[in-house]
Amino acid sequence: MANMDHIIEPDRQGIWIAATFIVALLALVVAIVGVSRNNDLMYMTQTELLLINDKIEALQTVAPPPAAPAATAE
Repeated sequence: MANMDHIIEPDRQGIWIAATFIVALLALVVAIVGVSRNNDLMYMTQTELLLINDKIEALQTVAPPPAAPAATAE
């Protein structure tokens, strides 16, 4: 029966370390891209909300239209 002291064979340990490092680096890059996209989306959403708020305030502060002139009695 084979020696079962190690999960990873000692002569292949370097390959596993390199592969693990590459996977961790890839996960870091994916996380950074995700945070960056989320930040951009949050910025755009807040900008749109501010623009909508400005439009609502402009509609509320507009003076009501002048009353129609009274129809002349004939």
